[in-house]
Amino acid sequence: DYQEVPHGVVHLHDYWSKSLGRLRRLRVYTPPGYEKDPAARFPVMYLFHGNGDNEATWSELGRAHWILDALLAQGKVRPMVVVMTDGHAAVGPTGVTGRNLEDFERDLTADVMPLVESAYRIRADRLNRAIVGLSMGGMQSLSIGLKHLDKFAWIGGMSTLIPNPEAVIGEAAADGKINDKLKLLWKAIGKDDFLLKSAEATRKVLEEKGVRHEYVLTEGGHTWPVWRKYLAEFSVKLFR
Repeated sequence: DYQEVPHGVVHLHDYWSKSLGRLRRLRVYTPPGYEKDPAARFPVMYLFHGNGDNEATWSELGRAHWILDALLAQGKVRPMVVVMTDGHAAVGPTGVTGRNLEDFERDLTADVMPLVESAYRIRADRLNRAIVGLSMGGMQSLSIGLKHLDKFAWIGGMSTLIPNPEAVIGEAAADGKINDKLKLLWKAIGKDDFLLKSAEATRKVLEEKGVRHEYVLTEGGHTWPVWRKYLAEFSVKLFR
């Protein structure tokens, strides 16, 4: 809920995606006090929505900015910039995997990240980058994050699955250095979530590959009250 604490700002960007060849949108949250010190630089969290939503959903329904404002006022999180993107990158009925995931990854790494790192005072290194999402966005965050451990040290997924965990996790763990590269790999899901069985399968592969991770099983299903709590729980762990 809205609280009488210092508040940050949610910025709306229209941008031309060179990798996709069309206009797209994203939102960027800057924490309270961002404007006061032009020398200060901030870590960044890339935050993704679920299937059927867009770049507005985490602020309009998830209240991500209010959650972070409150946690900052309580001294529980580090000030950070949060980038909320449009997860539907491919045109047409492509589903959430395959081409959509590939196009989203290209747009994120080739267009979104350079844009926000040039427009905002962001610490542009892996130790100061987190990636997390819910449902479809969690599939994106886990798949892209594990593939790009040179870019992300903090990876999270909420109410999600990896369609082919053996391949995705196996590739990331192949060099035997994944636990040295990861600061945090965090997954959370509700006991009543319809993706629970798939999430458990991903957990099993992580354990078999010896990948250090945190797995959180809570009450609840595939709903916003659950995801808002997960955002708070994940955020307080970051950039320590």
